[in-house]
Amino acid sequence: MKWKIDKGLLPIKIHFFFFFAALGPLLPQMNVYGRQLGVSPQAMGLVTAVLPLLWAAAKPIFGYIVDFFPRQRKLVFMLLIVVMSGSYCGLWFLPMPDSPEPDVLLESVYELNDTVYVRPLPADDRLDKYNCHWNCTTDDKFEVYLSNSTFVNTLYVDRNVTSSSCSLLHMGFDDAREGQATCVPKSDCNLLCFEINNNRSKREIKSEVPVLAEKLESIEGVDGNFYMTATFWAFVVLMCVGTVAFNVANCIGDAVCFDMLGPDRGSMYGGQRAWGTAGYGVTALLGGWLVDAVSPAEYKDFTPAFVIALVATVVDVASCRALTLPSLSSPADSGRALREVLRLPRVLVFITFAVVAGTFDSFIIYYMFWFLEELAEVTGSRAKIKLIEGVVVAAQSFVGELLFFFFSGRIINRWGYGWTMTFSLFCYGVRLALISLIQHPWHLVFIEGVMQGPTYALCYSTIVGYAAHVAPEGYSATVQGIVAGMDDGVGFALGSIVGGQVYGLIGGRRAFRAFAVLAIIAAAAHALLFAAVTRNTDKTQKEASSPEAKKMLNQPEDHSVVVYRPTVVPIDDKSAR
Repeated sequence: MKWKIDKGLLPIKIHFFFFFAALGPLLPQMNVYGRQLGVSPQAMGLVTAVLPLLWAAAKPIFGYIVDFFPRQRKLVFMLLIVVMSGSYCGLWFLPMPDSPEPDVLLESVYELNDTVYVRPLPADDRLDKYNCHWNCTTDDKFEVYLSNSTFVNTLYVDRNVTSSSCSLLHMGFDDAREGQATCVPKSDCNLLCFEINNNRSKREIKSEVPVLAEKLESIEGVDGNFYMTATFWAFVVLMCVGTVAFNVANCIGDAVCFDMLGPDRGSMYGGQRAWGTAGYGVTALLGGWLVDAVSPAEYKDFTPAFVIALVATVVDVASCRALTLPSLSSPADSGRALREVLRLPRVLVFITFAVVAGTFDSFIIYYMFWFLEELAEVTGSRAKIKLIEGVVVAAQSFVGELLFFFFSGRIINRWGYGWTMTFSLFCYGVRLALISLIQHPWHLVFIEGVMQGPTYALCYSTIVGYAAHVAPEGYSATVQGIVAGMDDGVGFALGSIVGGQVYGLIGGRRAFRAFAVLAIIAAAAHALLFAAVTRNTDKTQKEASSPEAKKMLNQPEDHSVVVYRPTVVPIDDKSAR
């Protein structure tokens, strides 16, 4: 049996492969790249919450532009790809913080008085902070502020002094009066202290940057000055521009793909999109391995990832020039058909739960690797963490996404958009719960290989396929922009900001469990609403008033375009066998 290659679809396959190949070594690493720069999870949540709101607005706007100027569709598409890679690769030039230096040993203190004063740190003093312990015991370490002297008779602490302060410093109590305590040092013992690097206190930062005082109260352990630097704001701007350009280009690329396939071959979308999954998996694995290979133990050098992204972008742009797009006409009804479709209860229900699915997807994308990096530090896997992350993405791509993208048309054709969405939401709950249970970074490889397909791949195919089938003639890119903007725009914003706050408050493991419970509840809620709207099939036909909307939503004999019918995606004769 000979393989039959449709040469007309070859450029879109090459585009998908190299478009996502450019993203594979970079996109999964955006948050951990920020973490290496010094961004906290709460601050990252605020940053990534802004991004989806930007592309949620940009997607329908650019979609509307290319729908009304179809001759410029390819040019706009290619420019967005160039802007995306240019912005992401601009992160390459941001300076990383200096590698942490080892603790500096302070000279052992022999000349201790029989008693030592413990006092609260003066508000206007700038003493250095030290981590100390007694050399004659196995007691825990404690933090104090010391003057630069080998003879110490006073220790300063950044809390109120009470009668229990001596015991916290592993000394005996002698007296307490007027806000200070008198303690008795351990007999015949030396006090060994190590200077704590980056020891500027939050008190000092707040006094210099009062505008950030309230935010610093809620983000513990953060050097507030970092958020006033050019490095941080360059990271924010480049990440914003690159991510918005990526999401808009991805949305227009889906519309272009459906336009090339036409209404009779819509179920072949997953087969084209699977090439993007393959490219993403290959470069994510290759980039992760190369980054680990060229990097020191503490800080990762992302140079190989940026080089791969640039090369893939050049090939992608060349493939886009070879795209042969069908002739399309601009819509002439001033958006009436579009407004009619968007007012239908069935459409609103589906879009609402697309937002919910985007929320869970966002939390996984932004915080799964963050959780993995923390787990690597605990398990001693830091040296290979980029390789592990690359293997995770490869498992997502080759094991899960490829299979479900290829067969998504048949699955949706059998179940319909409604039940497929319910199934995906339930699988998100299972996936999040399993992630919360892992004890080593390598455990995530198996979970993501199995669960990425029925969650992301199947849900994404359902959403873009739904958008393609309900779009009135001439509004393909606009409807893709609206539906996708709600999914990975509003949904991603919610997942990012809520996820960042929850992660910071209760930790990664419990945050994933909390979102797992929410996903199961969302699946049950969607099932109930889906059952409710399918009872009113006859009533739905009367909801559309314009000829264009009626044409789209009336139920033909084959039911190929009805939103909540058993058969919703048209498949060709070969795939039906």
